[in-house]
Amino acid sequence: MLQTFLILREHPAPPANATVTHDEDSEVKPVAERYIDPVELFTAAGYRIILQEIKEETHINVRNIDAIILHLPFSALARFTHLQSLPTIWWCEDEPVLHNCNIATEIDVILSPGLTVNELHWYVSLASKNYLRRTQWKQEREQLLAKLEDRKWIDRAKSILSEIKHISEAEAYEFLRKQAMNERRRLVDVAVSIVKVYSLLKEQNPRGRTK
Repeated sequence: MLQTFLILREHPAPPANATVTHDEDSEVKPVAERYIDPVELFTAAGYRIILQEIKEETHINVRNIDAIILHLPFSALARFTHLQSLPTIWWCEDEPVLHNCNIATEIDVILSPGLTVNELHWYVSLASKNYLRRTQWKQEREQLLAKLEDRKWIDRAKSILSEIKHISEAEAYEFLRKQAMNERRRLVDVAVSIVKVYSLLKEQNPRGRTK
């Protein structure tokens, strides 16, 4: 559960207690207070806030932080994509929509002035879910890329073994598998060793034939 937020901003906070006003002629009934400043809104919602103003060489300490709020113009967002290891919220204030603009995929939810405390709780929940979905997708993507890279090494090793031993690729794969079992190593590690040794021998004897 997100509780502690780091707010990064480039400018001082607006006057204290600045809230959105309501039309006096509107129907008389309890109206949820709407806030225009993220510090006041998140504080009113019961969250812990750490405020940090951004300067040229500001060090961002994300220890003991559950999420980050970027109270920054769109043009400044790219500077903080390295903080993507945490749920990230963008507080957007009256910026014109740029057609065909690319909003960083690390932004988990976008907020704007005029939210109520109850609305904020929903958005924070959404940010948390989006972050979990994003990190899961990233992990799955990294695992898939790793498997593809392993497959490249194994296929290359099979090709080398087929060439130098005059065997089929199926037999080469079986050779790799047995070698890995005998050495108690991963199949891909054996394949990498074979490819690297073969490449080294080729470099040392470019005109000769590797046996």
